[in-house]
Amino acid sequence: MRHLACVAGGAAVLLALSSPRAQEPEPATEAPAAGGARPADPQGEGDELEGARAPDARPDAPERPRPPQENQAPVMPPPVAPPPVAPAAAGREPIAPGFRERVRFSLGPLELRPIALLALQAAPYVGDDALSQAGDSAEQPGFRLRRVRAGLYGDVAGLVRFAISMELAGGDEGTARIHEAWGGVTAERALEVYAGARTVPFSRSAMLGAGEGALTERPLAVRAIAPFTQVGMQAEGHFQDRAFSYYAGVYNAFQRADQFYAGQSESLAPLGNRFEGIAVAGRLATEPLGPLGRALQDVARSPFRVGVGADGFFSNGGARTLYGASADVLVHASGLHALGEVLWTGASPKSVPTQPIAQVTSVSSLALVVEAGYMIVARKLGVSGRVEWIDPNMDVDDEGDNLVLTGGVSYHAYDDLVKAQLDYTHREELGGLSLANDALILQLQLSL
Repeated sequence: MRHLACVAGGAAVLLALSSPRAQEPEPATEAPAAGGARPADPQGEGDELEGARAPDARPDAPERPRPPQENQAPVMPPPVAPPPVAPAAAGREPIAPGFRERVRFSLGPLELRPIALLALQAAPYVGDDALSQAGDSAEQPGFRLRRVRAGLYGDVAGLVRFAISMELAGGDEGTARIHEAWGGVTAERALEVYAGARTVPFSRSAMLGAGEGALTERPLAVRAIAPFTQVGMQAEGHFQDRAFSYYAGVYNAFQRADQFYAGQSESLAPLGNRFEGIAVAGRLATEPLGPLGRALQDVARSPFRVGVGADGFFSNGGARTLYGASADVLVHASGLHALGEVLWTGASPKSVPTQPIAQVTSVSSLALVVEAGYMIVARKLGVSGRVEWIDPNMDVDDEGDNLVLTGGVSYHAYDDLVKAQLDYTHREELGGLSLANDALILQLQLSL
């Protein structure tokens, strides 16, 4: 009997050792963390002290999953629902970037983006009285190389940004000149500081890139009043994805031509501040529903967005004291863009000017600009129209008081990399002699 009992006991031990449960290794006990504390429970509950009862012994502990037996489907844990995603704020839906926004070259911390702008204009029809000094796009039917620019924009790890670009067909002589050359510290979006030749923060249309307009040219009023690129130092800040922005700068004093529509000169000060004094400018702006993007048109047919801005400048020049103010509003909504701007400026000659001028008395000027357009096909086909009322001298009624009507169509290719525009401009003199200075302009443009 003793032998039989031993044989039976040995058989039971062998059966126990050969079962799947017996072959499963015991779960390893995690080593305590530094300082004697054990790691936190994956379920978020505090672990017991070393040597206390196991979690399975707790009455409220969930049952530990068992390994599958033979011919039995494994028991899978219930699916865990992903965390809810908070809905995007109204009007802040992301807009897919276009081709130009994706062109980047990285060299370690340095990121480079090419600057290129090529605009060729053809004028099939131009009125007999058109004159370039009066702001007309052409004087005779023919062709014009309107803009040729090339350069680089750089970003060093988001801490420093810079841009250098050349105007390769500037002026009637077609000579090359610097268009912009600036660098800045941009570690904090709330305070970015730039120095060099940079666009003065005055007028939304003037601050817009030359190739980003809905029509072939900026408004005539803006070209006549805005100071555009000047040498100086500028600080700016942006908060909450441009929900609020400010700009403030000090520059060499501005210079303008005696002819109102010839506009202000863009001096890069090769001889320093030789003949002029100092100018200051500032701007406040808001885009509360999200950034409007780089183009005036709503090329991507974005959700409703709005931008509002106001600015001003004062220039204590050697020949004139110049001062100006403007306010603007721009709306984008599902392919529609609507722009309104009001611009005012004044000019007073100095009693002893540092340079010869023809102006002998103070002059105040006022202009209103209203523009609207619609992208019929996103990033492809759009139509636009603009109305301008311009009074170069508010004390005199003459042929300089203009009503300018411009309408056009634009075709975009490769995400706005290539654009073809056809505009017709009618210019009506509100006082004095009516001039034949209408124009039909076709422009082919490549822009990066």
